[in-house]
Amino acid sequence: MAKSIPSSGAGAVRIILKNKENFHFSLRNKGQEGDRTSYLYDVFYENATGTLNMMVKDGVVEIAALNLSLGKVITLDSDTNLKKLCTFILESEK
Repeated sequence: MAKSIPSSGAGAVRIILKNKENFHFSLRNKGQEGDRTSYLYDVFYENATGTLNMMVKDGVVEIAALNLSLGKVITLDSDTNLKKLCTFILESEK
């Protein structure tokens, strides 16, 4: 059993990255506007569910927000590991 995310949401992305086999995601929506692609994923990990929104331009994640059921919203500004998680998801979808 993987480590659960604390109710405060602290270190959530780091915990998910260390336990990728327990992290699941499903693409809900994908949109294209010019050279930008937006993605909306439903995400599931142990004790938390939520959504991940991201915008990618020229293969680079420029905007991302992970909204967890724990009442925590994580953005690129608040956690640099979020870009790694987004990259993992995008590469897994190929």
